[in-house]
Amino acid sequence: MVYIKLKRALLNIFLFLLSIFFIFFNDKKGMSVRAQTLNDTGVDYVGHPHKGVKTVCKSNDTEGSEFYSTSQDCSSGRDVYQNNEEDGLAGFSYKKLDINGKILESDSPVWFCVQDTVSGLTWEVKQTEKGLHFYGDRFTWYDSNKKSNGGHIGSWNHKGKHCFGYTEGKPRTYCHTEQFVSRVNKQGLCGFNDWRLPSREELTSLVNFGMTGPSIDTQYFPQVQRDFYWSASAAAGKNNQAWTISFEYGFTAPMLRTDTRFVRLVRAAEK
Repeated sequence: MVYIKLKRALLNIFLFLLSIFFIFFNDKKGMSVRAQTLNDTGVDYVGHPHKGVKTVCKSNDTEGSEFYSTSQDCSSGRDVYQNNEEDGLAGFSYKKLDINGKILESDSPVWFCVQDTVSGLTWEVKQTEKGLHFYGDRFTWYDSNKKSNGGHIGSWNHKGKHCFGYTEGKPRTYCHTEQFVSRVNKQGLCGFNDWRLPSREELTSLVNFGMTGPSIDTQYFPQVQRDFYWSASAAAGKNNQAWTISFEYGFTAPMLRTDTRFVRLVRAAEK
C-alpha cells in the first residue's frame, strides 16, 4: 500500500514538472499561455424520477434513494457556490464595459461590451440602433485563411443586403463574417482592435443550460436572437459547413456557409 502511494506521489510530481516545462518552453518561443477557466452550466434544478425535471435542487439527499440531487450537476460548481446574481445568473460573472473599454456599474443602462470574469473573454454587445452592431444583422460564413477554413473559404455574399452599410460593388461592406470582423477592428470597439469570430467552445461558454428562449443572461446580453450564431469552427469532413450555436436552447449544429446567421464577436483574455 505504501509503495503504491509513493508511486502515485512521484507520478504527480513528474506531471507537475512536465507542465511547468511546457509553459516555460512555450514562453521561450514567444507563445503566451493563459489558462482559461470554464463557466459552469447554469443548471440549478434536478431531474427527479417521479417529480420530473426542474425539481428544486437540494444539497442533501432528503428523500432517500428516490432523490438524486447530490449526484447531479445542480449540486456542485459555480452555480451553487459562487452564485451571486449581482454580476450574472447561476454562477456566470460579467462586467459591463463602455465604448472605451472602461468597467461600468452592473446597473448601467448603456454598455457596448461585456467581460466574462470567469473565462477572461470579452464579448461584443449588440445594439438596437441601426449601425455596425445592430442586433438584426446577418452574415454568411467566410474565412480566407487556409489554415483555419477547413478547405473552403465560404461565401463572399457579394449580393446579400443583410447587414448595416452594405453597398453593392464595394467588397469592404459585404455581409460576411470576415469583413464584419475587419470593420469592427477598424472601428476599435471598446478600445480594442483584436476582435474575431469565436470558436465553437468559446461561444458555447455563454450558454446558460438552465434557461431556454433564450439560453443566455439577457441582463448582460440583451437583444439576443433565439436563433443560430456563427462560430469560427469549420465542420470536419464538410467543407461547405461551419459550426453554429443556437441561443434558443443552447445546442450546436453545423450549417451551410452560404446561410445567413447572426454573429457575436469576441476577443481573447488579457495576456
